[in-house]
Amino acid sequence: MISILQNKKRKIIIALVWLVIWQIMASLIGEEILLPSPFLVLQRFFDLIMTKEFYITILSSFGKIFIGFVLSIVFGLTIAYFSYKNDLFCEFINPIIVIFRSIPLASLVIFLLFWINTKNLSILVSFIMAMPIIYTNTYVGLKSIDKKLLQMASIYEVRELDKLKYIYLIKAKAFIKSSIISVSGLVLKAGIAGEVIGLPDNSIGKNLYNTKIYLDMPSLLAWTLAILILSFIFEYTLRKILERYDD
Repeated sequence: MISILQNKKRKIIIALVWLVIWQIMASLIGEEILLPSPFLVLQRFFDLIMTKEFYITILSSFGKIFIGFVLSIVFGLTIAYFSYKNDLFCEFINPIIVIFRSIPLASLVIFLLFWINTKNLSILVSFIMAMPIIYTNTYVGLKSIDKKLLQMASIYEVRELDKLKYIYLIKAKAFIKSSIISVSGLVLKAGIAGEVIGLPDNSIGKNLYNTKIYLDMPSLLAWTLAILILSFIFEYTLRKILERYDD
């Protein structure tokens, strides 16, 4: 218990030291447009959270990104299962997975803007960025299942649905969890980055872009702080939910 308290105290001290360094650098530069002080950023942040538009924007952006996140899990798990069961399907789907995993975000967003309305952009961007990771980790987890266990299930004529529930999902659970946690931060970053390019209304990305137009560095950092807090809350909540399914 004492070591935990000491560790937290050390982290707080380190954070305070970096805030002091930030304040010193801001004072030396003396240009708000280049580096505002932490106090000014916090003031702007609290100004933001006192407005109704802030919450409308957060809910709009996060809601769409979350939809893409959920879709990436559903499709990633499903495709991984069929790839595991059928080698031909695995080879067929692999080029798409490689493209999704390798395509630059800027190219993806511009390509999508030719096909869809900007209001749905963050859904597809977050889906395409996250799905390959979910797929790959799940597929690796399924491939790691002991063959003898599967042979025993076949001998006792265990139904495929029961295999899915009591063997595949149980044995690949650690891989699935790690992939979900790892993409939770990625989908927010990718979705918001897509919004910066597509500029949909009532989005975090459009607000970030506006700070560039108006040379408003304090608001840029205030919005960045909001994104960091949102990302932390999302990942923390996700971890707590997934921990309930541990053995």
